Amino acid sequence: MSDNLGGDAVQFGFALWDAARASLVGLNPIPVLITSAFFGIVQPQRGWYIFKALVALVPAVLMVALWPVTQGYTPIWPDVTQMETQIQLLTMLMIAWLIIRLLYMVKATLTLGTREPEARTNGH
Repeated sequence: MSDNLGGDAVQFGFALWDAARASLVGLNPIPVLITSAFFGIVQPQRGWYIFKALVALVPAVLMVALWPVTQGYTPIWPDVTQMETQIQLLTMLMIAWLIIRLLYMVKATLTLGTREPEARTNGH
C-alpha cells in the first residue's frame, strides 16, 4: 500500500478534472442538438426518453466521426477507452435527453391549447 494515499487521491482528482475540462473543450454539441431535436419533434408519445436519447446519440456520433470524409480525409472514430471520450458521450447523452424531454413538453403544451372543450354530461 502506498504511503502517500492522500496525494494519490489528489492526483486522481486532478486527472479527472483535466479530463473533464479537455472533454468539454473538444465537445461538438451541434450534431446531437440536431438529431435530438428531430427525435423530440417526431416522437409519437411520451416515455423512455433515455432510450430515445441513445438512439439520437448514434447518428450524432456518426456525423462527427464521418465528417472528415466529406473533405477527403479518413474518418475519426472515437476511442471509447479514453476518459475524455466517455465524458463527451455522457454529456451528449444528457443534452439529447434534455432536448427530447423539453420538446415533448412543448409539444404536449401546444396540443393542450388546441383541444376543443369537452361537452359536459350534467347539462351545464
